[in-house]
Amino acid sequence: MDEQDLVFPERAYELLSLAAQGRDLTVRDDQHDFSWLLYIFKASRKRRQRFRLIDSGKFDAFKLEQLGNEGVDLYTSNEARPKPEELELINRSCKRGRAIVAYSHQGSINREEKKGSNTEKFTLTALRDMGKNGIYFYLSNRKWKHDFSLLSELAYFCQKGGSWLVYYHYGPLETSLEDLARNGAWIHISDQSVREPKGTELLMKILESRSSKRTNLILHLEEEWKASQLRDIINAEAIVLFQSSLTDYKSPLRPLERESRKRKVDFRSYYLYPYLMI
Repeated sequence: MDEQDLVFPERAYELLSLAAQGRDLTVRDDQHDFSWLLYIFKASRKRRQRFRLIDSGKFDAFKLEQLGNEGVDLYTSNEARPKPEELELINRSCKRGRAIVAYSHQGSINREEKKGSNTEKFTLTALRDMGKNGIYFYLSNRKWKHDFSLLSELAYFCQKGGSWLVYYHYGPLETSLEDLARNGAWIHISDQSVREPKGTELLMKILESRSSKRTNLILHLEEEWKASQLRDIINAEAIVLFQSSLTDYKSPLRPLERESRKRKVDFRSYYLYPYLMI
């Protein structure tokens, strides 16, 4: 241990205590010294909890490879890790450790990237290669508009590589989402997107377009719905995440919430936290 390890020993011991309890851990790379993290992950590797490291760019690629070998899931982005080739190397280590690289793409996806943008090195070819090699993609249209044909293409390559493209959709539903679902993407939708005319009808078409039971749609429910309407969506095997304020013990939606909670949400189908739209 170097001098830096002595600065926040209590925080490191607290983390070690949480790991000993078998709880999943999520830490930022700037919260703890690397040597502490490596020690804790090695000491706890035999347990079945997950360790998730949020990458801000503090550690070099070699250190992240070491953590990947120990089974640490890396949550990163093109802003924190601007070299695709580094992500490829880290991903190989994560695969050896049975961990994942969860890559959040900050920016639009175009066939040709504009010079000077923060996505310049992440060409479409580079992104496809990342997908083919099993890196998990996470994108939304909250800040950037995406070409759905390119999203579907990336979803296809992710599926071929054994990973997923996870897409968070804001605004009215679009028919292009059907093709995205058909190519193996996981899609997050707020119920605000379904309030448009014929929104529920299009939602059902998207669900029908899914390529297999591995792919799914996650509906974030923020307002009251008719129980019969919601029942059709749940029967179509969508995952519905209820805001806690929606269903008190008298709510007609309570039985549907209990039923929906029985469906385990795969940790790879969302970025860090299941109830948040990124």
